[in-house]
This record gives sequence, structure tokens and C-alpha cells, in this order.
Amino acid sequence: MEENDLFRALRLSDLGQTMSWLFDAQIKPWLSPKRKGLIDDVLRLHGVEQDGGQLVLRLPDLEGLVPAIVSLGQSCVRVADLVFTKRSAMVAAFTEQVEEVLTDVEIPYEQNAELEGRYGNVVRVDFLAQGRSTKSAILTLSSGNPSAAHVAATEVFRRFYDLKIPSRQEQLITIFDDRADVYRAEDIERLQDVSQLVPFSDRQTLRDLVAA
Repeated sequence: MEENDLFRALRLSDLGQTMSWLFDAQIKPWLSPKRKGLIDDVLRLHGVEQDGGQLVLRLPDLEGLVPAIVSLGQSCVRVADLVFTKRSAMVAAFTEQVEEVLTDVEIPYEQNAELEGRYGNVVRVDFLAQGRSTKSAILTLSSGNPSAAHVAATEVFRRFYDLKIPSRQEQLITIFDDRADVYRAEDIERLQDVSQLVPFSDRQTLRDLVAA
């Protein structure tokens, strides 16, 4: 084989690891025209091709090796970021399901309410519900994979830590989506320290708390 033919045969590949990451998060990009379009834009920008499940960049010569590695790496990161499109959709859908429960209980509530917390910080909660004698500050927790669940749980803990002060009289409730076993034990314990932790499957307990 001549030298030029050898260079034409060289290519960099992620060996399918980027798509495997998306599959683990239960994302199949080809089923969504929007996600497929996002991937196409990324690959076109960096001159990368998709070969089956692999992301591939053909190497014209060894002098371009370093920039080629950078381009392929950037493509992998940006394609892998599609996992966050599912996380956002899941959070929105779960919040809507919680809202349906509040509607069924027939109590007044405010969505995305802002409360003053520790150090004068403004803390936004998903719902501020008015029961018969008690107000409830509610945050929801839902995620499709362990890494994102840890980040989301840490944010819920941070907000409720800021609200757990004597000047605030609301009961603090974390409603978590227990249909997927993705939460770390230590995250669950921290949330129990700062709030009443209720699995969404226990609808009756949730109704009783917010209606109190």
C-alpha cells in the first residue's frame, strides 16, 4: 500500500462509547427528529461521521492528528450532552404529575413560588400549597440515571437547607419519583434530615400531608 493510501485508511473512532452512554440513559437519538438533527449539526461542524454506532473522523495525514483528536472529543461531549434533554423532559413531566395530585386534593397552591431563606437568599420551590392549617413548600426530585439524580438531589438539599430556619413556618416536603432506583442512600438520608421525604407512589401520604 502506498503512503497516501495508508493515510486515507487511517481514522479516529470513539468505538461506540458515546452512543452507549446515551443508550444507558435510555435515549435513542434516531427516534427523535430533533435529537437526530442536533447530532447531525454537531458532526457537520466538526467534520465527524457516524458509522453505525461509532463516531468517526478520517485522518488525512499525521500532521492533523492533534486537531483531529480535539474535534472528535468535542463531538463526543456534545452528542453525549443529549442526555440532559431527557432529564429536562422527565423533570417537567414529573412536576405536572405532582400538580395533578395537588389539584385532586382541591387546595390552593402557587407554582414556582419564591421564599426568603437563610442569609436572605431567595429560594424557589416547585409548589407552595395551602392546606387546612399548614403551608407546604414542595420540591420534586426525578431523574433517569444515577449521576443526574445525585446532582438533582444535592440541589434539593441545598434549597431546603436554606429554608430550614425558624422564621419560615412551612413544612418542607420532597416528593421523589420512585419508579427508578437511581438515588444514592446518602442523598436520601440528607433529604430526610431537611424535609419530609415522600415517594410519589405513596399518593395517600402525599395527599394527607399537603391537606393538613
